[in-house]
Amino acid sequence: MLQTQNNPDTFPETADIETASDDYAARFAGAVGAWMLKIQEVTVLDLLQDHPGATILDVGGGHGQLAVPLCREKYPVTVVGSAEVCRQRLAAIVDAGPPAPGLRRAGPPPPERFAQAGLPTVAPWAQVGLCRFQVANVLKLPFADRSFDTVLCFRLVTHCAHWEELIGELCRVAARAVIVDYPTSQSLNCVAPHLFGAKKKLEGNTRPFRLFRHEEIAGAFARHSFVPGRRSGQFFLPMVLHRRLKCRPLSAVAEYLLRQAGLVRRWGSPVILELRRPAAPDAFEPSQPSCAIPAGTRVLVTGATGFTGALLTRKLVRAGLEVHAIARASSNLEALRDLPIHWHRGNVFDEIVVAEAAQGVDYIFHVAAAYREAKHADAMYHQVHVLSTQLLARAALKNPAFKRFVHVSTVGVHGHIANPPADELYSMHPGDIYQQTKADAELWLRDFAQKKSLPYTVIRPAAIYGPGDTRLLKFFRMASRRILFLLGRGQYLYHLIHVDDLTNIMILAATHPSARDEIFICGNSDCVTLDQMARIVAGELGNRFRLVRLPAFPFFLAADVCEWVCRALGVEPPIHRRRLAFFTKDRSFNTRKLREKLGYQTRYSNEAGLIQTTAWYCEQGWLKRR
Repeated sequence: MLQTQNNPDTFPETADIETASDDYAARFAGAVGAWMLKIQEVTVLDLLQDHPGATILDVGGGHGQLAVPLCREKYPVTVVGSAEVCRQRLAAIVDAGPPAPGLRRAGPPPPERFAQAGLPTVAPWAQVGLCRFQVANVLKLPFADRSFDTVLCFRLVTHCAHWEELIGELCRVAARAVIVDYPTSQSLNCVAPHLFGAKKKLEGNTRPFRLFRHEEIAGAFARHSFVPGRRSGQFFLPMVLHRRLKCRPLSAVAEYLLRQAGLVRRWGSPVILELRRPAAPDAFEPSQPSCAIPAGTRVLVTGATGFTGALLTRKLVRAGLEVHAIARASSNLEALRDLPIHWHRGNVFDEIVVAEAAQGVDYIFHVAAAYREAKHADAMYHQVHVLSTQLLARAALKNPAFKRFVHVSTVGVHGHIANPPADELYSMHPGDIYQQTKADAELWLRDFAQKKSLPYTVIRPAAIYGPGDTRLLKFFRMASRRILFLLGRGQYLYHLIHVDDLTNIMILAATHPSARDEIFICGNSDCVTLDQMARIVAGELGNRFRLVRLPAFPFFLAADVCEWVCRALGVEPPIHRRRLAFFTKDRSFNTRKLREKLGYQTRYSNEAGLIQTTAWYCEQGWLKRR
């Protein structure tokens, strides 16, 4: 890797000094070199079309290969180099910019200045745009957070010993996007380390470089909340081969045919990758808990496309883990397409799919669930909850280094709490097939784990809510009306857990010594009544409702008839018994064990979480403030 240079004007990472030298620039001289640079230029400018008028920071751009076309397209460009010597190849366009305040210049430089610098001839500075150069430590950029719309970094990551630190700095100063290039081992470059000696003899001025896997680069950016956008391979054949051929028409035709065949898209290198800072659609910024699982560890998540599973998966990726996930063939992966996830398509109760997905994993987060919908046959609940748990647990035992099976159950296994609050030892009284199969899965796992010494933790979440949830939206809409109808005369205690807190608890439970072979009810320290929930929501909306209580029995009778008819017709009933249970069951819990054994304090109180979720619904246009 790169060595720190002795020049006192340089900084620890100085790849751009060598890149800016005339000797190295000769690698891109002549017709073939111009053709290779044109492919790079066209790709970058195409990516920048999504960022019109963006301010650009070119980190390590002392080679001048991108600054000129960017200025030509009137992008304001700041180039950062590790030493003053890097300015030499940029002198033509830096000097071509408007003079600094208080200084005068006789006029724009003649075209010869560009040719002397080894750069293409450009129009006078007034038509070129602003370019400035600054010497800086590329690992400690002297700019405030999000100072530039888009940050470019070419010919640097691959030569940078501290490349992850470099990526962190690129992300810090980028407000909208980062565009980088890197050679990938997922190409013919995979043989480069073995042929480096021959390559050096051929080119003379080549330098050691690092090959990356696409997931490695995407994972490094994901830790800074940047998500991959478009990715473009530049060449299928190694660049050294094109240089040695010295025949632009032959190289261009060969690469064109390979591109048309789809080979460049799949195995092209170097890769140009755009990564974006997601625009926050709401005020919700999930926390990133401290994760004791070592970076690079392989983990498996089921239910990754669901509300809770998606946020858990995102946090695990941001922690630098190699995340595998099982998703049905019909599952929509769009919300997670930006993450470097290894998807295994199929049912979570398919033995072949489970065996493939669980191979070599150290942790399993079993979040998958068949949601309580009347259209599901009872057998479906058994397959998704019980059979899947059995297959995953048995597959985990085949991995010698397996650390923890985090099994997500539900507080619903306790059913109605006759004497609240209930703790983890409270008897199980499941009230429907969903709760019954969840209880069956949990009991089977506990028995199996004790016999086989499988390390596990059971998580029993209370009602999960937060930005992104839609299951409680119906109740929020009820609270937005002038009259709120509730069933029965009881208080109907309800326990909540914010999805951000729940996913933090799951990650903590995966490694905490006190969590092994334990069960944790996950909820806030206090419960809330349905009436209180509605008033918090209504207050945020500026609404005042009148509470009307109705007898529950007629509604349960109507629900039974409706469910029977709709199931025969194969449609989802508008009301059914399990939905009405929301309004008529007490579910209050003692969550002391969570605090005492794991030391976890929830980030969101009931009121703060409900207000935040209400605001998110309003931003989506699903609720309106008065």
